[in-house]
Amino acid sequence: YGAENQNWGISQSENKFIYVANNKGLLEFNGANWQLYLTPNETIMRSVKAYEDKVFTGFYMDFGYWLKNDVGSLEYTSIAKENNIQLIEDEQIWEIEALDGWIIFKSLQRIYLYNLTTQSIKIIESDHRIEKITKIDETLYFQELHKGLFQLENGIPKLISDADILKENILVGIFKKDGNLLFLTQEKGFYSLQDNTLSQWEIPSNDVILTKKIYSAKRLRNQDFVLGTVSNGLYYLSND
Repeated sequence: YGAENQNWGISQSENKFIYVANNKGLLEFNGANWQLYLTPNETIMRSVKAYEDKVFTGFYMDFGYWLKNDVGSLEYTSIAKENNIQLIEDEQIWEIEALDGWIIFKSLQRIYLYNLTTQSIKIIESDHRIEKITKIDETLYFQELHKGLFQLENGIPKLISDADILKENILVGIFKKDGNLLFLTQEKGFYSLQDNTLSQWEIPSNDVILTKKIYSAKRLRNQDFVLGTVSNGLYYLSND
């Protein structure tokens, strides 16, 4: 595809184009050809989210969106610069989500909420490292290390659980199973939250995943799980 060998995020637009956050910039694939758009400040592209007619991206000390011009090429607009946002030193944008007319950008220290209608920005500051942000059933959840799991309500964080597992272990995935929230930790497996009680999901796969470091996870349409590990390959878990 004509860029570097490390990719951090992937997203698909409504017209089925594929967009990839690559070490060198934003990759666009139209089904036949690859096009590379270099990161504006020549740093690593960390996150990407295609939404409506824009492609939102985040990287070192900046975040914004790409829009097609009259000849079909993408042009970048910095949301951070347009709103005179003073980013924290060495801040990077690692995840992007869309929710109820807002685009949410997450760094390790802050959550930025960008209103698509007014183009205004709201900033949520964190005392501790923000590890994971996930949208489930039009609700946004995020983990703040040493504090627990939060839900975003009207742009305000609400603590859902401060169980030790959720406070002290990095979450790589947040899902819903049998009506309950299901969490995948980096090194201690799956946990289910039911009636404010957190319990480990006892499955045969624990023999494998508890010995690995999980970096990423996806839930498939058939409800199965795919886990990406650090240096130990890819694991496929059936829903049961």
